[in-house]
Amino acid sequence: MKILVTGGTGRIGANLVKRLLEKGHDIRSFVYPGDSSRADKLDSYDRVETVVGDLRNLDDVKQAVKGVDAIYHLAAAFGGPFDNRQYLNINGMGTLNILECIRESLPNLHRFVYACTEAIYWRLGEKGRFFEEPISEEMVSRYKHMPYFLTKWIGEELAMTYHYQYGIPTTVFRFATVIEPGEFLNADGLPQLFLFNPVYERYKDQTGDTPEEQEMIETIKSLWTGEEKFLISLNPNGCPYKQEFTDVRDIAQGLVLGIEREEAIGEEFTLGGAALFRWERDVPYLAERYNLDYVEAKVPSSNHFEFNLHKIKSLLGYEPQHDLRSVLDTAEAMRRGESTDVIPTGIRFEGKV
Repeated sequence: MKILVTGGTGRIGANLVKRLLEKGHDIRSFVYPGDSSRADKLDSYDRVETVVGDLRNLDDVKQAVKGVDAIYHLAAAFGGPFDNRQYLNINGMGTLNILECIRESLPNLHRFVYACTEAIYWRLGEKGRFFEEPISEEMVSRYKHMPYFLTKWIGEELAMTYHYQYGIPTTVFRFATVIEPGEFLNADGLPQLFLFNPVYERYKDQTGDTPEEQEMIETIKSLWTGEEKFLISLNPNGCPYKQEFTDVRDIAQGLVLGIEREEAIGEEFTLGGAALFRWERDVPYLAERYNLDYVEAKVPSSNHFEFNLHKIKSLLGYEPQHDLRSVLDTAEAMRRGESTDVIPTGIRFEGKV
């Protein structure tokens, strides 16, 4: 098939393109003009066409979708110099432009795959994220944070509305937090997610909203000695941190299943991974692996959740492969300059498929 991938040179898009090429597909990569510095990231691959355009420009979108058999819509405003109106125009109207072009000119489209986010589960007004039970697809929060979370949800609503109203064969994936292994280690080669210093830097100049929060902050400051160590982060209730991540290779696996399995049509899936991090279990392991000490402390913001992946596993046969050890092994190999099965973020990858 000829497949359009919006955001095809991004951290997820490039690794998806690699996997689609391995499956024998031809790719058109749609790149935002602001990302033109990496527009040639996939030039070393055969069967990849890169086009530059803006989702807000209907003519650009019409040219991008022309003649394709399937579409992955990954591109979005995220973490950039955008205001709320621009987020809505790019993530909302940009998605609408694609859907309208499909409706007008691609009556036989095989699949439209929309990339959403786990963030639509986060409850507006809560400090952090704490879920007693695994999160399943029906647990979308009533209200979402602006601008990214809400505008990505608007795109999902548009995608599913066009499926039911106009018959566009749509599949939605809500990504758990994505790990690209090349970004997992800091400049010293340590897994920064579990280090004490970033937590200390975050809270050293803050004042707690309550006496309990202030006590947590004072404890964090008192435990910092100036030497890096790992931290078993505890929630305000004393329960250790827990968070589910997804390696970019598992994201790509799930996305490919989205066009290969008919059961995917008309469904929303949480795309989680094998990297379920439990701080009380993983920090002692990391301390031994990297020969560092560790401490534990309560942190004012809650972080405790995992996903129920029954739906994506049972309907699509999805089986994530990459846990903490796999991520670390790949990250360390990349740091040594070795070839891996990951296309690094922001780097032109030399290879052919």
